[in-house]
Amino acid sequence: MEHEKGSDLRDLLIVLPGCEKLDMCFSCGTCVSRCPIQQKIEPAYNPRRLLKMIALNMQQESFTSITPYLCSACDLCYSACPQEIHISAVLNGVKKLAMQAGFSTPLKTARVDALTCVGCGFCEKVCPYQAITVKETNVPLRGKNLLIAEVDGAKCMACGTCSSICRSNSIELQDRENSEEVVQDLWSWLETVEMGAEK
Repeated sequence: MEHEKGSDLRDLLIVLPGCEKLDMCFSCGTCVSRCPIQQKIEPAYNPRRLLKMIALNMQQESFTSITPYLCSACDLCYSACPQEIHISAVLNGVKKLAMQAGFSTPLKTARVDALTCVGCGFCEKVCPYQAITVKETNVPLRGKNLLIAEVDGAKCMACGTCSSICRSNSIELQDRENSEEVVQDLWSWLETVEMGAEK
């Protein structure tokens, strides 16, 4: 789905909830300095650079950037931003517009095996990103419509919470084999968020 010709990325974003102050960014870099993602997980993650690309109407570059997909919405940047820009909302808006335009996440996300999923809904309840819904799906090899978990790639952060609670082992992370690594990443992130909240 292509956006109307002549519609600036900024114009598409500014009307979305949480993006109202987008124009107030003066590239101070506070968001980047407070973010645990860039420091601990991915050096290429840079919200400030993405906000500049939005201002320059670099739609293609914004939609293919890894930055919107890595944001965990911890909002450490939001509480520190002198302009009170809700950066996670802006990044989520970019991700939403990218998906509408036919782009997909560059991240490896959780994947559900429809043949073994029992549709219990535990994964949906524990997902911190509301990336999973359980809905009736036609499963040809099982011969009928069944309740099956479905992962929204636009929201999934591959944190591993769903796969760790799945009692039928029907959810796996495409690129994360070691569950100890997943748990360690989660603890590191929680410690970082907790330290940020104490400041």
